[in-house]
Amino acid sequence: MKKTIIYLFSIMLAVNLFTACDDPYADQFVAEPTVSEQVTLQSADGFTITLGSGLSSAVVLTTADVDAAKAIEAVKATATPQLAEGATLKFVIEASDTKDFTKVVEIPSVSANNAATVTASDLNTAIQTLFGKAPNARELYLRITTIVVDGNTMAKLPTATVLGPVTVTPAGMVIETEYYLIGDVNGWDINNLDAYKFSHSGKDVYEDPYFTILVNNLNGYFKIVPKSSRDAASWNGVLGNPVDGNTALTGDLIVDNAQAMRVTEPGWVKVTLNMLEYTYTIEIIGEMNLTLYVPGGYQGWDPAAAPTLYCQNFDFKYDGYVYFNAASEFKFTSQADWNGTNYGDGGSGTLSTANDAGNLSVATTGFYRLNADLSGSPYTYSVVKTDWGLIGDATIG
Repeated sequence: MKKTIIYLFSIMLAVNLFTACDDPYADQFVAEPTVSEQVTLQSADGFTITLGSGLSSAVVLTTADVDAAKAIEAVKATATPQLAEGATLKFVIEASDTKDFTKVVEIPSVSANNAATVTASDLNTAIQTLFGKAPNARELYLRITTIVVDGNTMAKLPTATVLGPVTVTPAGMVIETEYYLIGDVNGWDINNLDAYKFSHSGKDVYEDPYFTILVNNLNGYFKIVPKSSRDAASWNGVLGNPVDGNTALTGDLIVDNAQAMRVTEPGWVKVTLNMLEYTYTIEIIGEMNLTLYVPGGYQGWDPAAAPTLYCQNFDFKYDGYVYFNAASEFKFTSQADWNGTNYGDGGSGTLSTANDAGNLSVATTGFYRLNADLSGSPYTYSVVKTDWGLIGDATIG
């Protein structure tokens, strides 16, 4: 049967439409897309490309959608010129957080029957790449490249189609800005939690989801209270684990039918929450070491003879002054020997307990104020050179 080709392309596209080459896009000209607010469809050379049924209204992705890789119709052609027998359309879908497409992420898609579908997981990943992991409603712009496929020959329309904005809320765990510990240690009083607030870096909680707390003699049952529950003085939303009285040092956090975790050892305990994964870790510290030693090259690397930093407030924050008689490397040690925990350079102002951690250092002679904060995660430190002098009647000038 004689093929009838009726395309409403430009002359340029008609000439090149079915010309085979090693790179089917090498010589094709693509004009810059134009965008109008709330665009849901565009026509180009006889094609009308519009949002698919899955994105034509606001979308809220769920964890179940993502886990099941649910198929979502993203775009479709509602009008096409008459194609050659056997010719099909293929769509390439790109997403951006702005209509200028300065930052672009391609979303894998499957084209069939003049439409393209994406999976919920790939769409979710694209949104998180563009905006971060917070499960907030986002406005997404889509740029669609339409390609005509005829056997082994492909040619794309000279103008990309831009659709959007599309409102999509990615799936993800809700992370609040504050968490509190409640349990036997504070009489399960949800109205009196200020002394049991978890510490946090203050960064975006989706970029740093770790919260930590140090508790002395926790020694009993406990749960975790998010800020929203504390503010409402409500037990709704309080976090626990699946097993009542669970003494495991690691586990999952849940909300529905949440049971209390339990610590049986006396002394200091460090609890760390990973709210991106909804997990907890318990570190049994026992007796607190109130002293850190500062051995280094300036004094022969002898911890027993080294200056010390002190923890004055029982909060795992150590402070002190050290005189370095020359540029020198040094470390912090928990004991007056090398048999305890040793703290070296973890990079970017952090401390590392790894055996191969590098040394800390000062560049010049002088008095330095040293701080080491072992209360959170990661451990941090600071080294600040200070100037010393005398004032008063006994001085000249």
